[in-house]
Amino acid sequence: MAFPDGLPAIASAHLRLYQLYDISYSIDLEHARRSLLTPSAPARPVVSRGARIEIAQLPLEIRLSEHPITLGGRALRGQMQARVYDLGIVALSLVIALPTPLLWNEAIELVADAQAFPGEIAAVFAESLEGVRKRLEPAIDRPNKTVRSEDYTIFFIERLASGPPASALARHPMLLQVALGERKTLSAAASSLATSLSYYEDDLIFLTWSAAVIIEPDAEAREDAELLLEFANAQLLSLRSYDAEVERDMTRLAPRIARPRRLQWRALSSTGGFLREIYTLIADITETSARIENALKVTEDVYWNRVYSAALTILRIPVWQAGIDGALDVLRRTASLLHDETQAAWATLLEVLVIALIVIEIVVALLGIR
Repeated sequence: MAFPDGLPAIASAHLRLYQLYDISYSIDLEHARRSLLTPSAPARPVVSRGARIEIAQLPLEIRLSEHPITLGGRALRGQMQARVYDLGIVALSLVIALPTPLLWNEAIELVADAQAFPGEIAAVFAESLEGVRKRLEPAIDRPNKTVRSEDYTIFFIERLASGPPASALARHPMLLQVALGERKTLSAAASSLATSLSYYEDDLIFLTWSAAVIIEPDAEAREDAELLLEFANAQLLSLRSYDAEVERDMTRLAPRIARPRRLQWRALSSTGGFLREIYTLIADITETSARIENALKVTEDVYWNRVYSAALTILRIPVWQAGIDGALDVLRRTASLLHDETQAAWATLLEVLVIALIVIEIVVALLGIR
């Protein structure tokens, strides 16, 4: 059966609502596993189509409780799940099985309602986060004073009714409406806001900055795609939080960087400590950036590499990374200038000492003659 809009019926689907929270600098996953009140296991190794996706530390999975919710005027149930990353991120996802067959207009209503983040769903996430934080408290290192969050939605279609293959639907405007939860008809130019990828005829990954539509009949491939998108959002949240921290440090250091120039020999007493502070910050930024960037690597699989790269681009992760790199460049230039200033001050001091010694020798010689 195909609907009048040319799209085949949605025969089986579920919705995954994400809220990711940056709660600390890092989380000891082994300690976290021991701290859980119920048994848990790490995420399975991600075995992709013909190669591997490597994650330095596989996140810890926790199955939480079920919750009754209302979306699009429908009474539904959602299963709350959590993944804990060593980056200090807790990714909560509410998995909602959808009644089918489902009209595409009904899918738009469900996604639009979910992205509005109604109070009922917000309360479920807040309650779940509080419970997870309490259970993980012994494993948390350097908890954040400000907990930042990131949301994302994935509309999974496991099976379509007979009709055009999934790969042929990439340019259909209805998919973008579903992904963005837009009830109004979008312009043709709006298609540039999304990225679509397919591997087989019967699969499609349709990415936007706030949500994705994934048509995938293979369960393991769905898990792979979901984990990649979740991890990309975790990286985005880590970079957002760290960018704010770097900005605070730069704001604190700016008045000292732009201070009026002192006499060179007086600079020796203040520049040394300030220089050490800058070098420490440079090392911290470099280490943390590398830790975030290298947390996941796509080693051989070209398709999953493209999916992951597309997700990073559409989430604007390179923009956040560029901001941090820019601050790092400013710090390195400042350190170089301060180092030159210190060297000049030492050179001036040595010149003064040499002149003073010469004067002393002359005075002593004159006194000796007398």
